[in-house]
Amino acid sequence: MELSIDDIRLLTRMQGLNIPEEDFESIEIRFSTWLSAMEQIEAELGPQINAAEPIPPVFPREEF
Repeated sequence: MELSIDDIRLLTRMQGLNIPEEDFESIEIRFSTWLSAMEQIEAELGPQINAAEPIPPVFPREEF
C-alpha cells in the first residue's frame, strides 16, 4: 500500500501530532513499507489469522 506525503500529513493532523516538514518523506517511506509488509502477511496467513480466537486483555488486578 502506497501512501502519499499528503496522506501522512492528514493522518498526523488527525492525531494532533506536530511533525517537522523534513520528516514527512521518511515517515511516508517507512509507513508505506510497513503497510506493504502487512498486506503480504495477510495474503499468506490471512485464513490462519482469522481462524485464531482473539485473546481478550486481562489485567492482573481486575476483578471478575
